[in-house]
Amino acid sequence: MRANRCRACQRASGRSGTRLPIALSPAPRYRNSTPEYARHSASQRIMSEAQLVFLDIDTQVDFMLPAGALYVPGAETIIPNLQRLMTFAAAQRLLVLSSADAHAPDDPSFAQWPPHCVAGTPGQQRIAETRMPAPLLLLNRPGAFRPPAPAAGQVILEKIDYDVSSNPNFDPLLRALGDSRFVVFGVATGYCVQASALALRRRGYAVIVVTDAIRGITEEGHQTALRTLAEAGVRFASTDDVLALSATG
Repeated sequence: MRANRCRACQRASGRSGTRLPIALSPAPRYRNSTPEYARHSASQRIMSEAQLVFLDIDTQVDFMLPAGALYVPGAETIIPNLQRLMTFAAAQRLLVLSSADAHAPDDPSFAQWPPHCVAGTPGQQRIAETRMPAPLLLLNRPGAFRPPAPAAGQVILEKIDYDVSSNPNFDPLLRALGDSRFVVFGVATGYCVQASALALRRRGYAVIVVTDAIRGITEEGHQTALRTLAEAGVRFASTDDVLALSATG
């Protein structure tokens, strides 16, 4: 991960211009319960008229597993829900965009973080539960994406910053997708999950974060990120909420 240079977005409106208000309440410790403002079901709002796209954030060996170089504490506990979401996406023929750290061995960010997700190493690979067959890989350089966008399957976007939109192919891909709304999950809540969800909100997209399929490095950071996301108009759902949907909504 590299320090994100983007400012947190202001409260954003949906594509129709309608605000998505969320009432905040005191946030209990996230390992034991879900904050009240993140507890409501978004299942009736996720599909709407826009296509549903999953955004899988950095579910890589170095982050997800205890032996990983930059292990997110407890990340392995969300793997069953990650697998359920990916299985659902495959069954419903949904598109999954997957961000992936891909660092050079001498990446400057390693002054802040332990070396992790070095391109081509085992730790940089996705865990088995979030890999789909024959993904489309978009390297972190201009021109890697060529329209049209795939309708289903997995697109992996490599990056070296927190925000998936730092890959120069991200915006061309979004334009090719057209009207979409995003279901976001992965790690770590206060870093790449938050940065990527806010990037989508700044672009006017509806965003739902799956609260039992994300994990933070610290409890405080996780809770702070949830508040920031709520203030930006992000909504929240559980894995069960998402699985209750059908492809036609």
